[in-house]
Amino acid sequence: MYLPRTLISHLYQHLMRTNHSQSPPVLILVSLEPDALCACRILTALFRRDYIPHKIQPVSGYNDLANAGEQLVQPMKIQSGGSGGIVVCLGVGGMVDVSTVLGLDNISDGEDPSGGVQVWLIDARRPWNLGNVFAGRPEDALQPVNGNARSRASDVVDGQIQSSYKPGQGGVIVYDDGDIDEEMASEREAFLSLLKMPNVEDDGEVLDDSDGASETAASVNGERRSKKRKSWSDRDVDDHEEEDEENYRPRQRRR
Repeated sequence: MYLPRTLISHLYQHLMRTNHSQSPPVLILVSLEPDALCACRILTALFRRDYIPHKIQPVSGYNDLANAGEQLVQPMKIQSGGSGGIVVCLGVGGMVDVSTVLGLDNISDGEDPSGGVQVWLIDARRPWNLGNVFAGRPEDALQPVNGNARSRASDVVDGQIQSSYKPGQGGVIVYDDGDIDEEMASEREAFLSLLKMPNVEDDGEVLDDSDGASETAASVNGERRSKKRKSWSDRDVDDHEEEDEENYRPRQRRR
């Protein structure tokens, strides 16, 4: 799901209202790029001004991101003994399914796979991963997909967060800089159409087309052999015809 520019301060204001001395620190995963480092400097200045505890973890690629998810993010889950919290991804994670990379998609016994961990995704690289933008709700993984997948809740419509949305529910939230609403209408329709499609159960059978392939190969080889036999027989017939013409050629009279 994504946060439109008109509600850009919605999540941060909720964080300031609910922050207290026992709140878990906000985890910032920042890419080692100039834009991401500058954004991290601005964000940490806001956190210090508003007395919001935080910690920074630099990541240099998707391997570091996966390691950070295993060592830092997953222990924050309620199932792992944590209390949830907020993870901010700056300049990393926009092109992949960040829930899978961070290990927030493991479903067990109908529990919330995010474990109360909410990811704020801010990335300037394109293309967007459509699962981050138009999905990302933790309850989407728990509820079966039906014909009403287009709008399951009034606070999130077609992946767009509405003003009635209550933060703290976990999941992935993408900060929209304007291009999602303006330029990704066709991608949204296609993604939602895929969600409406029924799941095809895989019974583990492997389609083996070796028999058909062998029959086809045999027929082709047979045709080739028949063509070869036909060509040799035609050559033999031509040789016999030439011999018959020489044998039956009329004799010329001697002068």
